[in-house]
Amino acid sequence: MVHLVTWSIKGKKMHNSFKKSALISATLAAIVLGACSTPTPSLPPTDLRNPIQVAESIERLELYARPNGLELSARDKLAVAQFLDGYRNGGDGPLYMNKPAGAQGGIGTRQAEAVIRGLMAEGGINPMALQSGQYQSPPNAPAPVVVSYRTLKAIPQKCGRLGSLSDTYNNQPYDNFGCFQSANIAAMISDPRQLLEPYTQGNPNAQRRQVVYDKYIKGELSASEFPTRQLLTADDD
Repeated sequence: MVHLVTWSIKGKKMHNSFKKSALISATLAAIVLGACSTPTPSLPPTDLRNPIQVAESIERLELYARPNGLELSARDKLAVAQFLDGYRNGGDGPLYMNKPAGAQGGIGTRQAEAVIRGLMAEGGINPMALQSGQYQSPPNAPAPVVVSYRTLKAIPQKCGRLGSLSDTYNNQPYDNFGCFQSANIAAMISDPRQLLEPYTQGNPNAQRRQVVYDKYIKGELSASEFPTRQLLTADDD
């Protein structure tokens, strides 16, 4: 009996010691968790931290016409055709043509204007889009025919040095996280107006709508036929 009593007292002491140790550990854990749970402001989304800037740009082409009346070279005509192609695809507003005034605006200038108007007609550009003007130039100085138009460009950001991907401190991405994604989109986009406003909705296909409606009335399948050669099957094995 004495042995059993002695054992129960020691067991009680050991139990109390374990309870104190557990209480201290729980207190320390609560302090640590309380420090970790301090709310930190979340960073805004990538598209807000690294927005793509859209700015207006001026595209300009200078044609140095020959005063003696010789026509533009084949290389100059190709440059004009490519320039007008850029205007047709991404130009915003009218197409401007400024010619030298006075004696410097001779036969060569008129021939350059004829080439521009002819290439506009070949490219399907409305002739009313061309606005012509004159400018004064110093005597005996080169006086080109200047063709220009406004366009929009997406400007990629300068991302700079990256932070550490593993050292985040507060489980938040570093400041310029996603910058390269925005820069790549800005470099690939063909029409920056997509970033400013949505495309206008085109007219629906009335003929296709009538076909679908007629099949629906008859209880037939209204979907388009799917060619069997496009079906892919895989063995269960």
